[in-house]
Amino acid sequence: MTPAKKPTSACAPRLEGFSLVEVLVALLILSIGLLGLAALQTTSLKYNTGSYFRTQATYFVYDIVDRMRANSAEVTSGGGYDVPDASAASTAVSNYNSCKSSGCACNTASCTSSNLASYDLGSWYDRMKNVLPDAGTNLATININASKQVTITIYWKEQDLSKKQTWVIQL
Repeated sequence: MTPAKKPTSACAPRLEGFSLVEVLVALLILSIGLLGLAALQTTSLKYNTGSYFRTQATYFVYDIVDRMRANSAEVTSGGGYDVPDASAASTAVSNYNSCKSSGCACNTASCTSSNLASYDLGSWYDRMKNVLPDAGTNLATININASKQVTITIYWKEQDLSKKQTWVIQL
């Protein structure tokens, strides 16, 4: 006995796989989504870098203010920490470099409050130069007025744009 054959009908649905057009449309949608994800990652990285630099600038301000509070005798005398312009900042950096080359380091030996201020400023500028882009070219300024109000301005470059942030702190 032979098995019965199923009748074929013109109305029977044809079962076939995906067409090439459907695959290409799905691939197009997937690639647009992946390009959007890549753009999102790039933008996120850009803003995270900017945030990192602003955070580091804030860290440097707190660092120098803490050093000034620790050496309040020099702040009260109106000397070493007052760096009102770029030329005074350059002088502070060169004083630190000459002190460093001659072997005077206040972190390993005792020194006067004036030498400590020079050492603090020089090492502060040195660390900033290594962390913030263009901070070694555009040096930060520190202005101290008679009521011991300190204005610190730090400059750096972010995505080829010059940035500056100013803090006003009462000691």
